[in-house]
Amino acid sequence: MVKSFRFLLNYSWVNLGAIFGFAAIVIVGCYVTGVPDNPSVGNLFETYYAMFPTMILLCLFLYAFAMCTNNLNMGLSMGARRKDFFWAVQANMAFYAVACWGLQLFMSAFPVFANWEVRDKWALLDLFDGRVWAFPLVCMVLMVLGCLSGLVLVKSKILGTILVTISIFVMIFVTAFMILSADTGIMDYLMETEWGWLWTTLPRIMIAVLSAGAVGGEFLIWKVVQRYVVR
Repeated sequence: MVKSFRFLLNYSWVNLGAIFGFAAIVIVGCYVTGVPDNPSVGNLFETYYAMFPTMILLCLFLYAFAMCTNNLNMGLSMGARRKDFFWAVQANMAFYAVACWGLQLFMSAFPVFANWEVRDKWALLDLFDGRVWAFPLVCMVLMVLGCLSGLVLVKSKILGTILVTISIFVMIFVTAFMILSADTGIMDYLMETEWGWLWTTLPRIMIAVLSAGAVGGEFLIWKVVQRYVVR
């Protein structure tokens, strides 16, 4: 397992470097374009900063997809045992989740520490406040989904492509809805309707669904990896 984990780390450092590097570019871009000092300034850097947690999740989905396709095939062809590689994947996903969790905490706290002007969009950065375990859980679920998408693509290109496309579109839709809700206050309106109780309990329902999905997805990954044929 250790050798397989080290093999995956060769790619993980590069992938994490891309995420952290993009975070640095977004922060510098905000300063250059005057986002911190002027609430009336709205541009791509402001939007990228506000939606950074969801961008992290999208990147992790794609990284896990590659980990369970190219990396899996290469690792097994180099002599890795399937059981060891499965556990190495788990350790690598946990490493991704912890590293990105730290970055998310930093990005959400930085505007306060740097005395940036408050913006409505910054509320998206605090989406996981009060639930310290929520963001790592979502990270793990998205990586499990990405891994499964890659394994399905290997079996069937049509089904795999459909699953990846639907997953990406859902993440884009959720991100767009979150930005819209921050700009328009649509969630406040929904909370005041007769269905407000549903929106209040929705986070708990989603957590239960995500947890069950992660466990079920891990079981499927285990079964598929054990039967994986190197191509």
